[in-house]
Amino acid sequence: MSYRIDAENLILGNGELITDGAVVIDGSTISYAGGQEEAPVHDNTIQTNTLMPGMWECHGHLIGAKTLDFEKELMTPHMVHGMRALEDARITLQAGFTSIREVGGYGIYVNRAIQEGTSIGPRIYAAGAALSMTGGHGDIHALPFEMMQLSMEDDAQWFEHVDGVASCLKGVRKQLRKGAEVIKIMVSGGVLSEIDHPIHQQFSFDEVKTIVDEAHRAEVAVAAHCHGAPGMQNALNAGVDTIEHGTYLNAELADQMVEQGTVLIPTRQIIEESMAMLDSPAIPEFAKEKMRVTAKHHAEALKLAIRKGVTIACGTDIAGSQLAQFVKWGTNARELEWLVKFGMDPMDALVTATGNGPKTLGGRAPQSGLLRAGYDADLLLLKSNPLDDITILQDNANFQAVVKSGSTI
Repeated sequence: MSYRIDAENLILGNGELITDGAVVIDGSTISYAGGQEEAPVHDNTIQTNTLMPGMWECHGHLIGAKTLDFEKELMTPHMVHGMRALEDARITLQAGFTSIREVGGYGIYVNRAIQEGTSIGPRIYAAGAALSMTGGHGDIHALPFEMMQLSMEDDAQWFEHVDGVASCLKGVRKQLRKGAEVIKIMVSGGVLSEIDHPIHQQFSFDEVKTIVDEAHRAEVAVAAHCHGAPGMQNALNAGVDTIEHGTYLNAELADQMVEQGTVLIPTRQIIEESMAMLDSPAIPEFAKEKMRVTAKHHAEALKLAIRKGVTIACGTDIAGSQLAQFVKWGTNARELEWLVKFGMDPMDALVTATGNGPKTLGGRAPQSGLLRAGYDADLLLLKSNPLDDITILQDNANFQAVVKSGSTI
């Protein structure tokens, strides 16, 4: 199928805007993107106000979670979680996100169903199980050790404990064997894990370096969950590709990220919406004070990253299904509003969700996120310009169409 789209505003995804632009689609790819006067004449031409690339969600968890009680969630059958996750993927595509980098969950399996045509959803680049040390952020501390060990014998589990260099090496290889296109590691404590501290470093340098080197041999990027500066320093020195959250980012670490080309995925949305429901029973008691402290530091870190020119990609840390008591898939575009509120120009905010998305996948970065010849024909046709109001992306009533691989969904 071939057709042309003429747009009053053509947002290319790299920070450029063309007035009276055009894109020509041939099959699943873009064959032309530029001014209307230079565009090939086409019998099949569509008119729209604004045309931009489909958006990228760069930090989400397709786990079909209904609650933040991970002890309870662990007891829910994988099939139930997976069915919820399929619906979450469909809704996220309808929300304008044509690609997801999924950093721990059922994404590998959801993607297979989408690629087979069994279900409808975005392109998914998944990590499989997130790698955590025993007792770290990927551990459910309230459960008996033996139960945790037993649960991780299941290949579909969304976390795996690795301790020591040999175990780290095997952990990476297991995820690659499942088809992982990114590796996720927990290099600091977390907020929703009970007994660890967000500032504390997790994993030794040798362990992180082993994970990074093995992933990079397969041209797979490594995403590092990290709040505290010690873990961030360790991860950056080991050569990780992305820092997730970055709560205690400081000027020296920001400079190192710029120098190394490391991408930050700040995930401000989950922090803001968790703080808004802090008094709710949905938030575990052990997490509430950690949330208060990390939210304050994260705000300053995000402002610093923007000022320093750290490359930022859009990610929300959403894990909730449509039945959840907390942040749900399909609300992903709220992250862009927060980026603007914290000092980012609207065009730069759009770049975090378009041109910067593929950068989070390192050597396997697809030709996506830009309106450029040869790139994936993943597009949003909009009734008005998000540069005038970034919040229009939060409601698909403002969409004329969502296009994935050249086809309207």
